[in-house]
Amino acid sequence: MNKRKRNTTTKKTTKADPKVVFRRSKQWATFRTKIKKSQKTDPVTGSPLAKGFNLHHLDENPEHYTDISDESHFIGLNSTTHTVLHFLWGDGARRYDWKTRLERLKELCKLMDEINDINNKEVENE
Repeated sequence: MNKRKRNTTTKKTTKADPKVVFRRSKQWATFRTKIKKSQKTDPVTGSPLAKGFNLHHLDENPEHYTDISDESHFIGLNSTTHTVLHFLWGDGARRYDWKTRLERLKELCKLMDEINDINNKEVENE
């Protein structure tokens, strides 16, 4: 008979991440609602903020994470925009390499424009 081994390791209890605790607070929920009412759209795509939008901290200093006194330090972003922003901003050793990443992305988009314009003209001429 083929018996599966049970995982006998015990789960370590760890202190809850303070960021997660804060994001679950009434204070944060109220702040998110306030931002969504005033902002309404994703500033990059122009599309309406989704129900589960990300309220992005523009101030990356961990000591300021729970300081919601200045609304200008926060911006509502839809999920994909938020992911792209973090990708461009970078992390660790490549933290501030966003300018290079953005330039490379622009060049790729320009190349796609050129290729697709050529393809569109070929289709139109047939």
